[in-house]
Amino acid sequence: MANPSVHSNEWRDFYVNAVKNLKPGLTEMIVHLGHDDAELRAVTVDHPDFGSAWRQRDYDIVTGPEFKKAIEENHVILVKWKDLKKLLN
Repeated sequence: MANPSVHSNEWRDFYVNAVKNLKPGLTEMIVHLGHDDAELRAVTVDHPDFGSAWRQRDYDIVTGPEFKKAIEENHVILVKWKDLKKLLN
């Protein structure tokens, strides 16, 4: 997860490098997805960190071509919580 010390212009590299540096095993990557619109700005008005612009950046990066390419090139298999639940049953 990006934190406030990561400048907005460094986010793409931060997330792409996070994928490139994954070790074998299960990893959880936390992103705060949202759209920088009036509704989310109103909900996150006092939260510059993790606010609407932050969530839009997260969305733009994880749905963008560079991140998708990093996932593919590094043979990352995306799983959902329901996939993990199946392993427990």
